Amino acid sequence: GQSVKKLISLVGISTPKTNSDLKNMGFTKLVRRDNGVYENVTATGNESRIWDTSKPETMPNLKGKISD
Repeated sequence: GQSVKKLISLVGISTPKTNSDLKNMGFTKLVRRDNGVYENVTATGNESRIWDTSKPETMPNLKGKISD
């Protein structure tokens, strides 16, 4: 018979991203706090930390973060 060859490969380990990692990469993370109320845990600058869906002025500035 033929000899056996061992092949050692890297193990794929996934680590969760922290809120600050997501913020630094330009992502927005919304956490549901109540019915229609979300907390923007990655709020920057003058963005509202709380987004109430009944109040459009509190919506996160997604257009400011998304670019082509």
